[in-house]
Amino acid sequence: MNQENSRTNVFFKFENLRIYHKSIDFANAIIVLSNYCHSDADRLVINMFANEALQITSNIIEGSNKPKDVFIEYLLKVKDSIGKCVALCTIAEKRQITDDTQKDDIRNELMELTKMVGALIVSLQKHEPENNIEL
Repeated sequence: MNQENSRTNVFFKFENLRIYHKSIDFANAIIVLSNYCHSDADRLVINMFANEALQITSNIIEGSNKPKDVFIEYLLKVKDSIGKCVALCTIAEKRQITDDTQKDDIRNELMELTKMVGALIVSLQKHEPENNIEL
């Protein structure tokens, strides 16, 4: 196999971002929680939770195709969605949709996403060339 074929060609710029892949995994994990819903109220909470988790991914995708200053604005929206996910995580635990272990895992993922967003913002603010966004 030659070197050209061994490389993964990425057409969409956002697919090079680790935070994009992390957000996809997080959104999928939240969607899986719908399997544990026993009432319409529980489904409402998880639907809202999944929507916010998908907003994280959506804002990463939308912002990555914009100039750096606009991308930073989208990343700040990501932080807003993360905050909403924290609240929804607490509600899910109180409604017993999640247990303590699941709650801790979700909160850890949200903390990691928050750190990644912060690091990406700092990186965007430090580096001039737009092609240096490789987190």
